[in-house]
Amino acid sequence: MLNRLVVPFLLAVIVLAGCAAPAAPTPAAPTASNAGAAEDVTAGELIVYTSRSESLFKPVIEAFNQVYPDVKVTMLTGSNGELAAKLLEERANPQADLLVNSDTLTMESLAEQGLFAPNDSPAVTAVPESLRADDGNWVALTLRPRVIMYNTDLVTPEEAPQTMMDLTDPQWKGQLGAADSRNGAMVAQLVAMRHLLGEEAMTAFVQGLVANDTQWFGGHTDVRKAVGAGELAVGLVNHYYYHLSLAEGAPVAVVYPDQEEGGTGLIVNSTNAGVIDGARHPELAQLFIDFMLSPEGQKVYADLNFEYPVTPGVATAEGVPPLDDFKLADVTLKTMWEELEPTQQAAQAAGLP
Repeated sequence: MLNRLVVPFLLAVIVLAGCAAPAAPTPAAPTASNAGAAEDVTAGELIVYTSRSESLFKPVIEAFNQVYPDVKVTMLTGSNGELAAKLLEERANPQADLLVNSDTLTMESLAEQGLFAPNDSPAVTAVPESLRADDGNWVALTLRPRVIMYNTDLVTPEEAPQTMMDLTDPQWKGQLGAADSRNGAMVAQLVAMRHLLGEEAMTAFVQGLVANDTQWFGGHTDVRKAVGAGELAVGLVNHYYYHLSLAEGAPVAVVYPDQEEGGTGLIVNSTNAGVIDGARHPELAQLFIDFMLSPEGQKVYADLNFEYPVTPGVATAEGVPPLDDFKLADVTLKTMWEELEPTQQAAQAAGLP
């Protein structure tokens, strides 16, 4: 299952100790979401492996250090596959305390292999069951629907694709960007499409993208930048990449697709976290998860990264419509996991690079 995950370990290390912010506030009293961990340990070193980019994850660490300035956080970054392979290699002597990634299917694969410790923190158990492991060994942190972004200098709202299958229209030949099979969100989308529409339709979707000379990238940052710069007209991304480009002043707009009557609805994926089984600092890892699930931590994700919170009562960033405004695809994690391998085989046979 993880044969596609074993790749060279090209990992960057960033140490953020206390974040040296002026006038840091006094640590807040423990809330229901972090009381258990806060009573144990609130100082020491925490090693986090994450597939999140530094620009997206560093603000979360800085906010955490505003509340817990005595925790030195070392962040090791890499792709979902790189980090999964590294964790498996280190399982007899874990070096990481915490994994934060952007691929639910990889999290479930690692969980099945015993990489994560159970976590019954109140903050974790408050998350809907569909967004966490039964024993809390991993938990979703934020949600990210799949959307279609486009360059408004090249595409009018009337011309913009309204469904995923619209991207296979020959009018988009040579004008489309998407992530390839290295990207967990893209693979998860194909699993959902196969479940919702059938293997024939999913295969036709991949074949249509290939026939349209789609420009394939390893991740969505390159997709959004190409669309924002006008190098491509249309890009298939997670929603927050559109908002990041818009905030930078790029001429872009977005379609939340498949909302028509009978449509599949939005396909949604998540970022996730799990405490490494055998970690040297499990209390700090749990403390960090509790903070990320607290209203303060969720607000950082929402306001700076434009992602959807999983904690009830936390508002989305300005300009980000609530998920309740949309029809969502009806597909469960169990289904996604069970159908991953046949989807990968069919997509590769259809030409997905």
